[in-house]
Amino acid sequence: MAPEELRAWDKSARKFSRLPDATREALRGHWAAQLRMTRTFADAGVPMVAGSDACGAAGIIPGFGLHDEFDHLAEAGLDPLTILRMATTEPARFLGEEGSFGRVVPGMPADLVLLDQDPLRDHTALHRIAGVMRDGSWWSRADLDAVLERVAAKPGAH
Repeated sequence: MAPEELRAWDKSARKFSRLPDATREALRGHWAAQLRMTRTFADAGVPMVAGSDACGAAGIIPGFGLHDEFDHLAEAGLDPLTILRMATTEPARFLGEEGSFGRVVPGMPADLVLLDQDPLRDHTALHRIAGVMRDGSWWSRADLDAVLERVAAKPGAH
């Protein structure tokens, strides 16, 4: 992350630490309520999409935050198939683009993530990316790691 972003996160953390204990406890209770509400919505069949990873909140790193979200959805009690659909078919449906992305079928773009394990057995398989096919280019795990290393070496570079 860019140094100025990290400074903003530190400022936010300091502000949170100065809140009264009762306020911090209320915020923790609010989180638990959000998890219960998410489960209630899922059980009721409310369409939901994953993707709260780029909201600008302190500590949320775009891309990586999506993986944290998968864990939070599981913590709320959502099953692996629901979580997978929230990151694939549901966004396509929400955007009215079911024919453009969100599924692996003939005629669809071959933009996909190859995982090391079956995400239907355990949502944590979504964390184990073997490679990515994007716009006709294959990015192996080693290629992806090399990108991460370059970014880490020059935080904030454009």
